Amino acid sequence: MRLRRLLATFLAFVLLIWPISASATLLYSGGEGADFVCNGNGSCSSFTNTGTFRPGWARSAYEVWATTSDPPTNRFATAAFTASPSLWVHAQYCNAYNGCTTNATTTDNQTLRLLDSSGNPALIVRGTGVTGSLKISTRTAAGTFHDLVTCPSAVNVVLTQLDVFVNYSTSGEVALYSNSVKVCDFTGDVTNGDGATALSQVEFAGALTSSGYYGAWSEVIVATTDTRAMARFTANVVANGNAVGFSGTNVCSAIWAPVNVVDTSYGYAGSTNVLHECTINSAIPPGIYNVLALTMNARTLVGSTGPQHFDFVTRTNGTDYPSADFAPLNSFSNIGNYIQTVNPATSAPWTLSDFQAAGFNVGEETKP
Repeated sequence: MRLRRLLATFLAFVLLIWPISASATLLYSGGEGADFVCNGNGSCSSFTNTGTFRPGWARSAYEVWATTSDPPTNRFATAAFTASPSLWVHAQYCNAYNGCTTNATTTDNQTLRLLDSSGNPALIVRGTGVTGSLKISTRTAAGTFHDLVTCPSAVNVVLTQLDVFVNYSTSGEVALYSNSVKVCDFTGDVTNGDGATALSQVEFAGALTSSGYYGAWSEVIVATTDTRAMARFTANVVANGNAVGFSGTNVCSAIWAPVNVVDTSYGYAGSTNVLHECTINSAIPPGIYNVLALTMNARTLVGSTGPQHFDFVTRTNGTDYPSADFAPLNSFSNIGNYIQTVNPATSAPWTLSDFQAAGFNVGEETKP
């Protein structure tokens, strides 16, 4: 089995005026190449230009070129998550070239697509042709659009936090927030008339302007509760940990540089029950935070013989806690959105000190 690894820790700010609900459910968290599903034309790439992401929280943005087609020629997606009739989508976004250099929009350029449980992009955030302005539209499976609401002053020249709230029903609501401020809101029928009642995936497309710009995205979060006060911290692996069973060079470090995925660099094992663990970057920006969940993703393949599965492993308090088995393909593919909402050693919600404790590791173990 050949494995590439990435760990991402998802954090929620604690605001005195906005406590985080205990019933919050994280549906997805992603920020780098192994977290997402590119649409397959090779257009997706990591972007490390200054200003296109928040240093300290992320190592890069993930981006695609702008296109005007439906569907966009260039786009990437979250993994499918549990379908929900109500959700929030959060990301840091900019129209990027050598930085976030414009907030111009092109009429009908798609940038954010919410897919229903049948896989149809049913709600789409699009450009209006007016600088900084967006609109939210429904789209039928046959490709018919209906504009619901226009969102003025939605995107800035600099990096912008976007949050979309959807209650997907005929008596529902859709709202867009820019840097936590509501810029538009529509109440009523937000469905597309095709009969779906829940949303299960999100796609991200290129820049809102078609003049050679990228759409650069980072800190992507999908949850069932308000995401405006949330942030995603990339706790990248940095060095070998407690168990070192895989072959390969710098398995815990060089493989996971914040650049495009290169499948010629990997760790591997030809036997089952081989474990490799890594330490993580836990230098979280100063502040007081609650931890909503720990998420893990991997980029893996298996051969025709040998290990056919793997487990994600979390090591805390001196004990290894494996996930259920995952089954990779015979070619490299992204596997993940493995979400742990509690510390497996205590069954209590995670705390920052859990990740910063000596001996905390993450890793993978090969399985039959």
